[in-house]
Amino acid sequence: MEPVAEPVAEPVAEPVAEPVAEPVTEPVAEPVAEPVAELVAEPIAEPISISVQDDAFPLEGGTGVGTNVEAESDVDSEEFLSEYCSGGSSKTTSLAPSVFSYTYANGRRYHSDRFKSEYFMPNDETEQSRLDLYHHIFGLLLGGKLYTAPLDHPQRVLDVGTGTGLWAIDFAEENPGCEVIGTDLSPIQPAWVPTNVKFEVDDMEEQWTYPNNHFQYIHIRSLSGSFTDWDRVLKQAYKALEPGGYVEFQDYGCQVFLSDGTLLDRDSDKYPIASYFHHVMGAAERQGKPMVVAPTMKERMEKVGFVQCKARIEIWPLGLWPKDKRLKEIGKWGLLGTLESLYPFGVHIMTKEGWSPERIKELCDWTAKGMYKNNYYTTGWFVYGRKPEEAVY
Repeated sequence: MEPVAEPVAEPVAEPVAEPVAEPVTEPVAEPVAEPVAELVAEPIAEPISISVQDDAFPLEGGTGVGTNVEAESDVDSEEFLSEYCSGGSSKTTSLAPSVFSYTYANGRRYHSDRFKSEYFMPNDETEQSRLDLYHHIFGLLLGGKLYTAPLDHPQRVLDVGTGTGLWAIDFAEENPGCEVIGTDLSPIQPAWVPTNVKFEVDDMEEQWTYPNNHFQYIHIRSLSGSFTDWDRVLKQAYKALEPGGYVEFQDYGCQVFLSDGTLLDRDSDKYPIASYFHHVMGAAERQGKPMVVAPTMKERMEKVGFVQCKARIEIWPLGLWPKDKRLKEIGKWGLLGTLESLYPFGVHIMTKEGWSPERIKELCDWTAKGMYKNNYYTTGWFVYGRKPEEAVY
């Protein structure tokens, strides 16, 4: 009877639990956080939480023009910039080889010369990065919104001068039931986009080929200085909109102010940016493509026949000098955008005035240095109008 209760149970309980717990917690968190927060992540979180209400904006020509903005002392913009700044009627076509026959001047690449229109900004990778930065700035100005018109689930939307296509893509993602068309002189948009957005190469200063009464919303952004006849462009937008549809113009005002609201509207040795604007804006005017069109846009829309036209003006600081946290955030990227824009804005226009690239660079460098010493702002304009319900076409 002795061999029944042998020692079988003891070895079973040992090899199960102990070695698992210790190695799990250590290698996960530390190396991931640092590379992420450079150009993309920081500015996005705050503006999205801003509630965009009508009373949050200066309305109808309001306080954005000539406003005294409180400045903060001892702000080092150069430290921020050292990290980021690199320097300074045709029918709608499919992508025929000629649209890729870019032209080159002053070391930059421009759109194909197959079109009658001549757009003064380049279309190379540097310019595409600049356009993407300005898309971000417009988002900051509107607290994350893409438009100010009172839209009601539009089904067909046109984005005139779409550039890299970010606005059209974002709008299409927000409105999956809407067909969005983006047009541009250059085929520089991404290939992988939402299924409800498409891009077309077209010259929007020639005769539009879209049916009358077709779109519910037409978006026009950052095209000051692009058209010789804004009234004609707006008339074509009017025809292409269905009754009750909206057109919206968004751009900066192409005017610069001191923080106390003083408009810098003449040549100046004290304020380099005033000299820059004096030369470049004056040259654009003489060449028949004025840049200072935003302040005239509401009146132009009303002249064409749009009703319920409204203009909203946002202060757009050019530096980290504002005390207000939201304006400081806008100003940080506004300064970077300005420095990236000085030379490409000026070189194409001023060489037509007989300036050498070297002289233009001197003006841009002088202007850039002055950006750190003075508290400047420009204005962002958001102007929309509605096609009357009773309109015939």
